[in-house]
Amino acid sequence: MSLASRTPVRVVLSDRSFRRLWLAGALASAMRWLDTLVLGVFVFDLTGSAFLVALLFFTRQVPRILFALAIGTLADRIDRRRMLMVCFTLLTAVSALLGMLVATGRIEYWHLLAASFVAGTLWAVEFPVRRAMLGDVVPRDLIGRAMALDIGTSSLTRVFGPLTGGILLAVIGAEAAFFTQAVTFLLALTVLATLSYTPPERSAEAKAPLADLVDGVRYIRRRRLLAGAFLASLLMNIFGFPYLTMVPVIGKETLGLDAVGVGMLQSAEGFGALIGATLIASLAPTRIYTFLYIGGIAFFMTMVMLFSRSEIFLLSLVFLWMAGFGMASYTSMQTTLFVASAPPQLRGRVIGTASMALGGNPLGALSVGVTAELLGAPIATTLMSVEGLFALSAVVLAWPELRRRFSVPADDDLALAPSAGAPR
Repeated sequence: MSLASRTPVRVVLSDRSFRRLWLAGALASAMRWLDTLVLGVFVFDLTGSAFLVALLFFTRQVPRILFALAIGTLADRIDRRRMLMVCFTLLTAVSALLGMLVATGRIEYWHLLAASFVAGTLWAVEFPVRRAMLGDVVPRDLIGRAMALDIGTSSLTRVFGPLTGGILLAVIGAEAAFFTQAVTFLLALTVLATLSYTPPERSAEAKAPLADLVDGVRYIRRRRLLAGAFLASLLMNIFGFPYLTMVPVIGKETLGLDAVGVGMLQSAEGFGALIGATLIASLAPTRIYTFLYIGGIAFFMTMVMLFSRSEIFLLSLVFLWMAGFGMASYTSMQTTLFVASAPPQLRGRVIGTASMALGGNPLGALSVGVTAELLGAPIATTLMSVEGLFALSAVVLAWPELRRRFSVPADDDLALAPSAGAPR
């Protein structure tokens, strides 16, 4: 019996470097979800427009389309730890600036748009860099457990982040939420400063940046499982995640909630994801990883569709809580499939390429925002979910690899597979 099958969670947690990355990620994640709630409610109160709320989140996600490949390439060329520290330093500055603008009464909508673009660029850095580092510090056969632990912690922050943001917004104001973010990002930066991290060996062959960038795309294209997983992730970001932009609108208009109530709605999904991720980290066998990935997307979209039709607060909470189980399956397995299937020296580029799928989020947010202006937020969210389920069915039918058992590739398999940089 392998070590991974006997004590997987304990082995992962015993690694000091993993614990540092885990804690820094938890602090940052809590502030990301707090920020999602605060921006959504604050902008809706400021403008009264569902479209402008969606536009703000569109701006937040656009950098993933523009910079994902370049960031992944940089993550394989320079020190990942330093990249992450710069990222958290700038996030601290952005949050502090917004807090000062709100506190002095000078905040305008365009300030929030600009800050969202900058923060979106920094989150586009955090996604491939920190996850590539997690893959670097644990054995490959434990990556699934490590990612599930990380996602479980992120799910816990989704419980307390939006709820805390709602309370701060209702009791003190948006400036308190932004200053809280700044302090917490500074704590995350302090944790990273204590991290002992040895970057993976880089290829001795010198390549132009563009060639490095193409390597990640080529690697995913040549592995059918990863190509299908990329398309499924793209659909999740176009038709799944953008529902978050409509939660403040549905919460306030359909359910008649205040900021705290909207925070409870967003927290419900995080609570479900926490339970789901805990079960995956403790019990899920490797062979069902692809099923968890695809099944998680389908279940999530179904629960979001039911949430959009609900006019009862408690029922809405239940649907979003159940959606959290699908979210946990998707997020845990998405990173696992790509990290476990890539050699260490190529992980940054592969994850950077995979994170381009998150660029579908702004397109989905803009689309659901326009539809909401015409038909209302509930109908727009319903249509988005139904379209996503049909599109996902087509991808699963076209890629049978998404219906097969998953096994972690051995080092030799990665070396023998058509590699990035191999002759065409």
